[in-house]
Amino acid sequence: MIIWCLGLYASASTWVFNAAREAAGPGARTHFSSGQLNVAAFAPGVTHIVKTHEVDDRATADALKTWADRIIVTIRDPRDAVASLMQYHGHEFERALAHVNSAFRLCAVMAADQRSLVLPYETKFFEAPETISTLAAHCGLALASGQAGRVFDGLRREAVESHIASLPTLPGVLMDRNSGDMLDPKTHWHTHHKGRTGEIGRWKTILSPAQMQAVQARLRDCCRFG
Repeated sequence: MIIWCLGLYASASTWVFNAAREAAGPGARTHFSSGQLNVAAFAPGVTHIVKTHEVDDRATADALKTWADRIIVTIRDPRDAVASLMQYHGHEFERALAHVNSAFRLCAVMAADQRSLVLPYETKFFEAPETISTLAAHCGLALASGQAGRVFDGLRREAVESHIASLPTLPGVLMDRNSGDMLDPKTHWHTHHKGRTGEIGRWKTILSPAQMQAVQARLRDCCRFG
C-alpha cells in the first residue's frame, strides 16, 4: 500500500507524515522526494509512506497519481505559506512564491481525488487528538488500543520541540553546510521547525502589499482568497 502525504509548505505536512508513519507501525517504509522516485520499484506487501510538496519530475508525479492507494493533502492559505518560507527558510520572495505555486497546484488537483483526505491548516487539525483516528481510518490502518493517544502525544508541540532540541545528539542527522539547518531523516523534523507558533494570517505582517497582490495574481485561477 502506498500512502501519499502531499502538502503545501508550512501546512503541517511533516506532522501528518509522522502521524501516518507512527500509525502504520515499524514495518512501514518512508520516502521523501521533490524529484525522481522509482515508485514502480516499491516492494509489494509493504506500507510505503511518501512525503512530498511539489514534485518536479513528471514521471514521479504521474506514478504517485496512479499508484497511491490513499492520499492525505494538507493545504493552507498560500500567502501564509509564502510568508513562512521567507521567515523560517530565509527564501527571497520570488523563490518562495515559485515553490508555493508549484506545490499548491499539485495539492489542488489531488484534493479533488476520491482517494484524498483533505486537511486545511486553518482547522488546526494538528491540535485535535481525533485527527489520528481519522487519518488511520482513511488509510485503512488498524490502531492498537491507546495507540492513537500515544501517537498524538508524541506530536504535541512540546514533544516536537524536545525532539528538535535533541537533533545534534542523534545519529544519522544531516546538516546543511550553508545554513546549518539539521534534518532527522527518520522524522523529517528540521531545526527550522523549532519555535513555530502556528499563526494564521502571518502574511499580513510579513508580505508587502505588492507581494500580497503577486501571490493572489499567480494563484487566482486555482484559489479563492478572502
